[in-house]
Amino acid sequence: MHLLLNYLRRVLSAERDVDDLVRPDGNPFRLMDRVGELVEIAAHRHPVVVLLDDVHLVDDMGGLALRGLVQSLAGSPVLWLLTRRSVAARSLAQHAVDRLIDGDAVRLHLGALDNEAVAELCTGLLGAKPDSSVLDWAARCGGNPWLLAGVFDALVTAGRVVFVDGTAAVLGEELPDDVLGVVRGLLDELPAAVGRLLVAGAGVGAAFTAAEAAAALGGPGVAPVAGAPVAGVDEAVRAGLLQRHGEKLAFAHGVLAEALRHPVFRRPEPAAVALPAPATVPAGAPEGVADGHREQPYPVPPEDSPAAPQRPGCGCTGPVARVVAALADRSDAAPGTLARALRLLAGAGRTAEAARLAEVAVRAGVDVPDVTGAADTSGSAGSAGAAHPVTAPERPAAGRPEAATAAGCAVCARPLWTWLVRALVAADAFEEAAAVCDAVRREAGRDGGPWARGLWHGHRAELLAATGRLEEARAEAETALGLADRTPPEDLLPARLVLARISMHCGDLATASQQLRMAERPAGAAAAAVKPRLDWALAQFHAASGRAAMTVRSLLDAEQGAAPDPLLFAEAPTAAATLVRLAGQMGLGDEAAQAAGFARRLAAHNPDVTSLAAGAAHADGVLDDDPDALQRAAELYRLAGRPLAAGGALEDAARGNGGRHKDVAARLLAAAADLYLDCGAQRDTARVQRRLRRLGVPHARAALGTQRPKSGWESLTGAELRVVRAIVDGRTNREAAGVLFLSPHTVDSHLRRVFAKLDINSRVELTKQFLAHEAAVPEGTAASRQLAAAGPEPRLSSVIE
Repeated sequence: MHLLLNYLRRVLSAERDVDDLVRPDGNPFRLMDRVGELVEIAAHRHPVVVLLDDVHLVDDMGGLALRGLVQSLAGSPVLWLLTRRSVAARSLAQHAVDRLIDGDAVRLHLGALDNEAVAELCTGLLGAKPDSSVLDWAARCGGNPWLLAGVFDALVTAGRVVFVDGTAAVLGEELPDDVLGVVRGLLDELPAAVGRLLVAGAGVGAAFTAAEAAAALGGPGVAPVAGAPVAGVDEAVRAGLLQRHGEKLAFAHGVLAEALRHPVFRRPEPAAVALPAPATVPAGAPEGVADGHREQPYPVPPEDSPAAPQRPGCGCTGPVARVVAALADRSDAAPGTLARALRLLAGAGRTAEAARLAEVAVRAGVDVPDVTGAADTSGSAGSAGAAHPVTAPERPAAGRPEAATAAGCAVCARPLWTWLVRALVAADAFEEAAAVCDAVRREAGRDGGPWARGLWHGHRAELLAATGRLEEARAEAETALGLADRTPPEDLLPARLVLARISMHCGDLATASQQLRMAERPAGAAAAAVKPRLDWALAQFHAASGRAAMTVRSLLDAEQGAAPDPLLFAEAPTAAATLVRLAGQMGLGDEAAQAAGFARRLAAHNPDVTSLAAGAAHADGVLDDDPDALQRAAELYRLAGRPLAAGGALEDAARGNGGRHKDVAARLLAAAADLYLDCGAQRDTARVQRRLRRLGVPHARAALGTQRPKSGWESLTGAELRVVRAIVDGRTNREAAGVLFLSPHTVDSHLRRVFAKLDINSRVELTKQFLAHEAAVPEGTAASRQLAAAGPEPRLSSVIE
């Protein structure tokens, strides 16, 4: 519906009020009928093609809407092109899609990629020309691009891909552990009978007969029944997983057979116990269901198995202790920085998490100073913001067994390292937060097995967004969402929320709306942990959509005595000023004063956190219309390393000066525009440009930034140039990621875009072109300053400055 409504807005906007169709209390079936009527009108003017990708992910309401629309528009010039992986029809949505396929649809089976396409895909995935070892691994994937991408992603994560003179190579022949997770996700989407057949066949060999598979399914010593069919064969062949060669069945993808021979997929030996009578399957029940329970297509491995699905937050104190120790090794100031972050976390109402982290730090041998400065910052004794002093526990006596502190993170709701990263980012300790992220990834590689990669990329995106590196943050968030098919939905919440906020900064409200809707679905402890961020993102969306009153009321309600979570103001220091500004516009004086008071108390209890002092000055400056306080807030934000927040304070300062000193207002707006432009905040840049034009002062740099070329060196962004500089200096993708505080995936993504913009395909060509370009750029020009900003050894702080 979202796709079709956007289409209708473009083609019928002058004749119909499409937005009037969507109401919170509207009837979805009435909406479906009305959209169908309007699409029919548009299609008779010009034929329409509707492309829907990943239809196997559609929800029940979407499946019913799709079926109804296709059928109602059958007589109109509308072509529907749907893509779907082979899945079990376990849901109402997939039953609806199956009915469409079984009707008048034409099924186009996508075959394997040819060798040339495989080589091209390998180049795109790795950012370098593949050598014979890479192509050998690709051949084991049988030309399946989804499987090939999953395998190479696992190889990169395991550190098994190396780069020499612009050529990628793979070390070793054994499967990395993450491939087992990819295969497990594939089996989960298939009917149970197909999964059992594949596991049994892999145990026989790369090729097997139906009789051999039947014997393997029956267990040792069980003779197959002559002529008896084996469930799942036809569907496995139709899905392209197996191929028929006479009586033999062979795996189409060698890597799939190799993975399924791993012990975690093997059927256990039958135990010598009495078995109950077979359960009666109700008539019409779906395949694999007996007495309300779905039969597993393969045995679930023990929880301590490296390939078993690991829930984040289980026994994480050991790895976090090593992470904290690594952080302390970087700098003598780390204990004080850690104490400042934990004090802020406790004061924002997360006492339990702060106490757990303090305990882990002490057990890791890090002397964390007393963090008893935490206090209630909410202003009400019974609010969620109430916090108790947090003191690090005694160090365990030598030789005394430690308490069972690794029994899980139910207290923390999320993996303990996520709270450490959040606390450090809130305390403006960005380099320390980046170091923690790097250490978490190293710990995951050391321990082996599946880990919360999607969650990790989401927190990396949040860190980058806080420092104004929006383009890199977007790439990190999109990397997380690219893992959606093998990541729990709750682990994608940080990525969805940061992508929503970045989209709002760039004026893409459609993407922001989509991500916020997806973020509202998960529930439970994971959702509760990110609720302050979700509340703030929703409030920002209401503000961007012109609903100022809803923005304020969703977070503050003086009449009802409702108070926001103090963690919101700790993690979003500009939140108070935004609420003060919008409340003032709507005449909500009590709410404006309440928001400013929150920021003031939080800053008073955390005097060492520069961004909180900036947030308090910002809120008070807006409340009292004090340009001096607002300029002071902008400088504090800049010192804290938060350029987007500094731009917002400068904008507010310009409002105060607009009616008094237009030349001062113009200078403040131009400075804000520079900050927004450097961050890639297109919507904010455009807003400031409009204000400058009203003052009669065009902003040349902002205008130039909106017309960036599509190719050549001038088309490269600052983030891309930093990656180029690191690669030209001879670093591998992984080494560049460490220097730039990025993930290897993000470096790969930037490098692919650089190759495309420069029309090259190797690191050797990149180095030659860079040296020639650097020599040809005149000193003092914008291009020379841009190259200098890329720097030979970029650090997070220098990039911000």
